[in-house]
Amino acid sequence: MLTYHYLPPKDAGEVVFEFNPINDGDEITVGNSKVKAVYSPGHTIGSTSFIIDNAYLLTGDILFVDSIGRPDLAGKAEDWVGDLRNTLYGTYKELADDLVVLPAHYMGVDEMNEDGSVSKKLGVLYQVNHGLNIQDESEFRRAVTENLPPQPNSYEEIRQLNMGNLKRPEEEQGEMEIGPNRCAIR
Repeated sequence: MLTYHYLPPKDAGEVVFEFNPINDGDEITVGNSKVKAVYSPGHTIGSTSFIIDNAYLLTGDILFVDSIGRPDLAGKAEDWVGDLRNTLYGTYKELADDLVVLPAHYMGVDEMNEDGSVSKKLGVLYQVNHGLNIQDESEFRRAVTENLPPQPNSYEEIRQLNMGNLKRPEEEQGEMEIGPNRCAIR
């Protein structure tokens, strides 16, 4: 079975395996679905979201149901907070309100829908998510950079695994992701 890796070049500088670069606006087909890349920096310099079949927005670690992503994992909070704001208040704002946001994490059961899923329409998030409603840029910068939770214990190890520089058994990799959402700020 062939494996295809698509990575944003700005986040792939240390990758040791072959990959296909994916950039803003690129479209690929996965099974019967059309996937469009949306460059959305702020969590990392190469953060990329994906619109699936013009219905779903996979936001990764940029936007959650009740919080927003943190820009500091690479020690670049002051540098990347502007990118985060541009993504949340510019790029995402231009997308369709009816896109269903599917984030990479959640912080608690209160973010779950009745069926156990974690999702909300983008337009609803602009009404209820505090991180999407801080109009003053200085206030946004303070809210983001002064409220950072501790970094995940296994952050550097996960990063090295993602780059192909480290190997761990699959069950161990899953355990590294278990625990509270430390990619978000509220």
